[in-house]
Amino acid sequence: MTIAAGTKLGRYEIRSKLGEGGMGEVYLAQDTKLDRKVALKILPAAFCLDSERSARFLREAQAASGLNHPNICTIHEIDDDSERPFIAMEYIEGKTLAEMIKDDRLELAQTLDIALQIADALSETHARGIVHRDIKPSNIIVNHRGQVKILDFGLAKKTVVENEAETQQLLSQAGMILGTASYMSPEQARGLALDARTDVWSCGVVLYEMLSGEKPFVGATTTDLLAAILKSEPENVCQMVGGIPPELGRIVWKALRKARDERFQSARDLYADLKELKNQLDVAAARGVSAPLVFASGVSIGVQSAVEVRNSIAVLPFTNLSADAENEYFCDGLAEELLNALAKIEDLQVAARTSAFSFKGKNTKVSEIGNALNVKTVLEGSVRRSGNRLRITVQLVSAADGYHLWSECYDRELRNVFDVQDEITLAVVDALKVKLLGEERAGVLRHYIPDTEAYELFLRGRYYRNKHTIEGLLKAIEYFEKAVDIEPRYAAAHAEIGICFVMLSHFGLSSPHEVFPKGKAAAVRALELDNQSAEGHSALANILFYYEWNWSAAEREFKRAIELNPNDADTRWRFGLFLVSQGIFAKAISEAERAVKLDPLSLLANLYSGFIYLLADQLDRAFKQVARIIELAPSFPWAYWLKGSIYLAQEKYLDAAAALEKAAALGGIPVIKSYLGSAYGFCGKRDEALGVLKELLETKKQHFNAAFNIARIYNGLGDIDSACEWLAKSVDERNGEIVLLSAAGQGGMRNVWRTTLRADTRYQDILRRVGLPAAEIARNRAKPGADESPTEIILGDISGAKRPE
Repeated sequence: MTIAAGTKLGRYEIRSKLGEGGMGEVYLAQDTKLDRKVALKILPAAFCLDSERSARFLREAQAASGLNHPNICTIHEIDDDSERPFIAMEYIEGKTLAEMIKDDRLELAQTLDIALQIADALSETHARGIVHRDIKPSNIIVNHRGQVKILDFGLAKKTVVENEAETQQLLSQAGMILGTASYMSPEQARGLALDARTDVWSCGVVLYEMLSGEKPFVGATTTDLLAAILKSEPENVCQMVGGIPPELGRIVWKALRKARDERFQSARDLYADLKELKNQLDVAAARGVSAPLVFASGVSIGVQSAVEVRNSIAVLPFTNLSADAENEYFCDGLAEELLNALAKIEDLQVAARTSAFSFKGKNTKVSEIGNALNVKTVLEGSVRRSGNRLRITVQLVSAADGYHLWSECYDRELRNVFDVQDEITLAVVDALKVKLLGEERAGVLRHYIPDTEAYELFLRGRYYRNKHTIEGLLKAIEYFEKAVDIEPRYAAAHAEIGICFVMLSHFGLSSPHEVFPKGKAAAVRALELDNQSAEGHSALANILFYYEWNWSAAEREFKRAIELNPNDADTRWRFGLFLVSQGIFAKAISEAERAVKLDPLSLLANLYSGFIYLLADQLDRAFKQVARIIELAPSFPWAYWLKGSIYLAQEKYLDAAAALEKAAALGGIPVIKSYLGSAYGFCGKRDEALGVLKELLETKKQHFNAAFNIARIYNGLGDIDSACEWLAKSVDERNGEIVLLSAAGQGGMRNVWRTTLRADTRYQDILRRVGLPAAEIARNRAKPGADESPTEIILGDISGAKRPE
């Protein structure tokens, strides 16, 4: 029953009823003590004996009361002792977003402003470990000043662990179907465990509704609606409503990806993209011109000044026009094969895959792509596949004016796809007037034609390898191995297996003794079959460097890989790390900078460039790289790891711990945690350091965890005996990080390893066992021009270093 006006609950006097929902009735009341209006949310009498509803009611109050943000409704008081439990909260005069959408279509600027406030509030909520789980227009009020307030934390949880039964219970409760189901994420509809990305989905639904006035998913019944959420794709909002910037359409599309890994990984990421779009639109409006929106990895990088490059090209992923959406792997693979062929031409600068493919599905103008990647031409195309029939359309476009320099359409059988690739490559070379030398011509044209089934498996493997996840790499290896089962002489597939095992090693969750020998066997086999395989030489170089510690052979393989493919950014920065390990800092920096120039939007190229700056004692330049990485990907944990490492080098241990805490929160893999434990040790937080140490030691009992991580924490704690003990174990494990130990002790990270440790004879013995110079690097760095010396001069005494038994 409605509570009558004048009724008093504690110091609050009821004025009128404002509304009701599944979790309570809301009344306007007067705080007689502080003389102010408040909103009272009161648990209905019928629910007071329902322990589940009572608990959820209290949970809402507790969750919301711990938040302090201008866009979150403030909780004044909780009373759960009386017969009618209530929450006293801030009274907001305004309209719900649901009412605003119903009344009229919102202006673009207003929509962006509201969306930014919602995303900002959710960022704070998620930072406190709370997932709202019920973001919808009726839970959002906009006051007369345009300020957003998020309400109703009745479904919020601190630790969100659900099951299907709970979800079904929510759906069956009065008022919950219409209010919640339309905004449920796929994982919420399935009853799976939830995280912050479910709120990102709901925010995407709200944004879609603000822009179009329609919900993206509809159904005649709740079952139909949930089926649409799980299986259907919404209509493109840019096609529904005119005047919406394509970039805003992309943001909505990304928020509504059914796979959580494909969505914005946090509300802060969503906020960053929305904010950058708003800034671009504001600048354009002030100038009275259309905004040049150049986005990559979800973040605008601005418009760069055009720099004349004589021969340069970006190969974009080809559009899949086939009826089967799964053919995306084939389209990506075809474009990447062309990119790799063109990249082998020394007279042609080719934008690396990571940067070129970042424009996938964005409908960005070619002029903007040219500016972002610093290229003069763009190769784009499409593939329509029906069974074994292919129609490949391709065009070469001038980035300056959009003029088509060349175009062609190929109708072929799948078995002829290799001939098409060669034809396209030669046509591009001819159109650009590139000089193709005899050896290069042999390198860019296919001299080995694999079985078409093996080729498709190869493209699938490449597709999963490019996801750069452990799961993706394992799946990629599976496909590559199937390809070589069919085609044992498929050199490219063998080389990819070698690369995948090298990449797996960097995650630190597999023993080097497990992955590197497998990787070497594959790389060696690839080179036996095709000694011109740049990928095979690159994979072998990394194995010789990180695992076998054969410096002269590793250097030779790195140089050969670069000679065969001078545009491979990954090999460039990996070679830079090798040069750093030998104390050749200037050349290492040169390789790192070349990698970033080739692949400006690659997180890894930018990250390791910054790490090389750090090792070379160029801390200011390292900090600039951190800023750039965060601009590209605000939630990339390794950016904050690099930031914390720089602070460690500067002996700013509290700042280091703060940065590394953020890194660990975003991606707490053992390496990052070990840096955090070390920082805790250096700044005197001994209990925290021991806590991290205990966690890693426990983890090591369950699966592989590098001994080097344990040594790093003992070093931070000042326990030199234990640090030396675990460094010695790292030698036995063949840990990849240990190859940089000497450089870290002498260069920018010399403060990260205690002087007492580096002076210890056991430490010097570890360097000798690895084959690293203990004093040679320091002497060579002191000589004028030493950094520019031929590598062999530095390597002199150690090039014959043998692998320890």
